[in-house]
Amino acid sequence: MPPAEADILRDRKFLTDIVWNYGSLGIVALVGVALNILIVLWLGADGLGAFSQIYAIFAVSGQIAVLGLNDSAQKHASEFTSNPQEQQSLGVAAVVVAAGLGFSAAVLLVLFSGAIGQLVQSQDVGRGVLFVAPGLCFFSINKVLMGILNGKQRMVAFAVGQSLRALCILLVGSFIVVRRGTSSELGLSFTFAEIVLFFSLIAFIRPLDYKGIQFAHVQRWLPRHITFGGKALVHGFLSETFLRVDIIMLGLFMADREVGIYSFAAMFVEGVYQVPMVIRTIVNPILVRFLLVKDRLGLASFSRRIAMLSFAATVMVAAPITLVYPYIASFLSGEVIQASYWILVILMASLSLYAVFIPFDYILLDAGWPGLQSVFMTINAMINVVLNFALIPPFGLYGACIATAISFILSCVNLNCFAARVLGLRGGILFADKV
Repeated sequence: MPPAEADILRDRKFLTDIVWNYGSLGIVALVGVALNILIVLWLGADGLGAFSQIYAIFAVSGQIAVLGLNDSAQKHASEFTSNPQEQQSLGVAAVVVAAGLGFSAAVLLVLFSGAIGQLVQSQDVGRGVLFVAPGLCFFSINKVLMGILNGKQRMVAFAVGQSLRALCILLVGSFIVVRRGTSSELGLSFTFAEIVLFFSLIAFIRPLDYKGIQFAHVQRWLPRHITFGGKALVHGFLSETFLRVDIIMLGLFMADREVGIYSFAAMFVEGVYQVPMVIRTIVNPILVRFLLVKDRLGLASFSRRIAMLSFAATVMVAAPITLVYPYIASFLSGEVIQASYWILVILMASLSLYAVFIPFDYILLDAGWPGLQSVFMTINAMINVVLNFALIPPFGLYGACIATAISFILSCVNLNCFAARVLGLRGGILFADKV
């Protein structure tokens, strides 16, 4: 049984988790800003454009590699909170499958690196894919391990892991940039970070207790994870892709320099997007328990409080960034800042509205409907792709940001429609208790 929604929001652990994960978010955001500024200063907009595409390819291919196993691990670890032995078995099974899938995905990415470079018309991107490929195997395992931490609500350890990954990327990326390396070599920063995070999770955080493993239980979980993860695969792939559709589509239509200008503004938007994402990560295990006991009234009341928290926190971060952004031109390329300012404004405004529902984006998966979660994300992503495809050729960079903004708003409508139809929340997620 979940505690009353008011008790959750006053719970010391909940507040501690929020503080630690927002601290981690601050580190991740500072790392992103610092690294992007370094790349712009040393490698120019072309270098930033290539780096952004390498990062997008790594993030998207990583979601394919993990096959939704992290979602299965998170959901079921939360579901079996009162059964540590079952948590242990499902955790080991998820890691075993993730290791095999991650290795296979790394090999495939190496084989197709040349074709990817030709597709986006950038040799630097193609070479960069070779450098990030080995990191895919570790990324897949790390996603599962972090999912288990999330399901167990070990959010302090989760925050430490996120911070460690970001700091490693900054350390290696800065070394490459200062040593006058190429933009393609920046792909090494992702591989190095995943390797360090893997050994840290295993040696220090120890999310799994390997003593007394019952292999019969582990074997029973293998097909269950694969089935659940397979149904959630499209969701995992598209949830990572959704915020980067504009950059990926721009790479198909425009040169690295234009992509770099857009990416500089999008970097800040992606950073602010992490604000409601942190809340989503923390509330996911709580939503699982509300949905298990079918507490529709408690869920709606809790969701309203979380929605207000998410919106307020997002605006508090987005507003000052938008106000300060033009002044960055005093120590960076004025052309980049001037060309991207209104892109930033449009994306920040729409993201603030979207933030009301971001904490509940995974509600179908939390309810045990991974297939429908994938259908939901497919609709969102297709809307985003179609709008970008239609608006980028005539309107360029502004077409991409307008398409993304419209996609954010339509995603909120789509989420409430699914919640009403599938979960019986007829008034939508926030007002199910009013109908």
